[in-house]
Amino acid sequence: MASPAMIAEQVDWENPEQIGLWTDAWTRFRRNRLAVASLVIVVVMIVLAIIAPLLQRVGIIPDPTAQDVVNSYASPGSPGHLLGTDDLGRDVLSKILFGAQVSLSIGIFVQFIVLGIGGGIGLVAGYYGGWVDNALMRFTDIMYAFPDLLFVLIIVAALGPTYLNILFAIGFVAWVGLARLVRGSVLSIKEKEYVEAAHAAGSSPSKIILKHLLPNSLGPVIVTLTFGIPAAIFTEAVLDFLGVGIRPPQPTWGVMVFDGYAAVDSYPYLVIVPCVALSLTMLAFNFIGDGLRDALDPRMRR
Repeated sequence: MASPAMIAEQVDWENPEQIGLWTDAWTRFRRNRLAVASLVIVVVMIVLAIIAPLLQRVGIIPDPTAQDVVNSYASPGSPGHLLGTDDLGRDVLSKILFGAQVSLSIGIFVQFIVLGIGGGIGLVAGYYGGWVDNALMRFTDIMYAFPDLLFVLIIVAALGPTYLNILFAIGFVAWVGLARLVRGSVLSIKEKEYVEAAHAAGSSPSKIILKHLLPNSLGPVIVTLTFGIPAAIFTEAVLDFLGVGIRPPQPTWGVMVFDGYAAVDSYPYLVIVPCVALSLTMLAFNFIGDGLRDALDPRMRR
């Protein structure tokens, strides 16, 4: 017996209006103009972050670490400095683009760690049940008891404030919610008739998990991971602001806020610009998550 995901992908030639699950989800996602606009913003920011070194090489933006104390605190709109300069004469626009590389990459790559740990634990716990489920969920409860930011601070302090260590620390702490979500989905899905039919046909546990349980729980997983991106970006920015994140001269949005805070009364743009970039990115991912949640909800299907 086919699973809902497989059935949704089949075409009913007697009913030409029937479309696939993911095609239908994309159609409904496009109806959400705010989500589509947010997706465009995110794509543009990712592209700008990727091509930032090329823009520097051709001279469109300067080196974000190049100091020019003669032009320190240049106001936004100054010649050659669209968003102004900081206390050392470094171009703010260049720092924003190169800082986006850190924030966006951490926000996205953390979700792969979350998916690997939380998704794996949730699938195994939900499928096998019994003492396996009990042991994994008690471990999850222990992890959930730790304050997230404090746990991240401890890990970064122990391993050192490098990019990879911060990436690992945030991912190692953020998987708990996904594990519970996946476990709940698997507990519901594994009672379906097509899963029982797969058992009766002699399918191995790994095949049942990968072919039936995982594909049919992807909807809420994708939404959760999308909402997790702004949370990871914010956590990384907080670490930078507290002085335990990525160290200068690597520009990051959190470091820019920390450096600009000392002169916020006289030069507020040094704080406003990175805060706007940070807020805009987080809001965009949240709106995308809202759009995906509505698009992947079968109750919203028309």
